[in-house]
Amino acid sequence: MFIHIGSRVLVSDTKIVGIFNAETLRKSPENAHHLEGITDDDKTVVIDRKNGRLGGIVSPFTVIKRRLEEEDIYWRRRHD
Repeated sequence: MFIHIGSRVLVSDTKIVGIFNAETLRKSPENAHHLEGITDDDKTVVIDRKNGRLGGIVSPFTVIKRRLEEEDIYWRRRHD
């Protein structure tokens, strides 16, 4: 299955390692390396198995929700 992350970008769910909030990554100096190739307009950072990074203009919560509707995938927010 493929997940649409915005701007006509589709990512195979079998290759995704993580879906992250770009705003949160921008706040942490330790995570700055995950923002290579990501623009200021991107809200989502998707990291694949080969450590490739894709940015998406759709909220990461929307991207995850799209996938949650398909299968039993669990995610949580802090303190949930």
